[in-house]
This record gives sequence, structure tokens and C-alpha cells, in this order.
Amino acid sequence: MYLHQTRIYLHHTDQAGRLFFGALFYLVYEAKEHFMESLGLPVEYMLAHPTLTFPLVHAEADYKSMLQSADKVNIEVAIERIGETSVVFVYKVMHGDILAATAKTVSVVVDQKTQTKLPIPLDWRKKFETSTLPGRGAV
Repeated sequence: MYLHQTRIYLHHTDQAGRLFFGALFYLVYEAKEHFMESLGLPVEYMLAHPTLTFPLVHAEADYKSMLQSADKVNIEVAIERIGETSVVFVYKVMHGDILAATAKTVSVVVDQKTQTKLPIPLDWRKKFETSTLPGRGAV
């Protein structure tokens, strides 16, 4: 598990002063970028890969408690599952001791030219496996 600390800024909120639902995905994606960097897979490395991309293909979220501008949050990032071609990332957004939101995203390894799914490269897989949630993992 990786812990990313951030805060809710005014531009993350709607007219009611609450976290805008779509802004949660900006927050968890930022946390994911830091997490990937901690694994030795920074976004710059992945974007510069000559033949592969790793696009997000699914995203979901559950909103548990209100967040507003200036709230400090901790975002826990972990890998729930590693498939043949995909990785499932899970997120818990905590405001103090309160669970504010959960999210899940799925990214897939794709050939840049053909846009077809490919197996996760072995070096990536090894790095992902270091952060898989206990009791879960590669399938």
C-alpha cells in the first residue's frame, strides 16, 4: 500500500462547496502517479515506451462522506489484482479517521500500433507484485 497526502482545493469543489464528483478521479489519479513512481514506473517512463501504452479503461467510485475546500486527505493506493494484461488499482480516501470515498481503476497494457491488449511486461509485473494487497494478487 502507498499513502499519498494532499488537500481539497477550491477548484475541486462545486457550487455547493463540496468535492465535485469528477474531481475525485483527478485526486486518485495523482495518487496513482506518485504510487507508480515509487514502484520505479514513473509516468514519463511509461509514456516514453516505444511500443506499449497503459491506458485506464475503467473507473468507479463510492462517495461516503462530504469533502470540502481545505480538507486534508490521505489517499491509500494499492493493487487489488494483477491479470494477464490488466492491473486493478484501489483507493481509499481518508479525511482524518473518516472514510470519505473509495475508488477503483483498471489499466490495460496495449500495443501502440495495433491497439490490442498485450501481456504485462515481466519487469512491470514484478514491480506491481510488490504492492498487491494481501490475499489477492496475480491471476
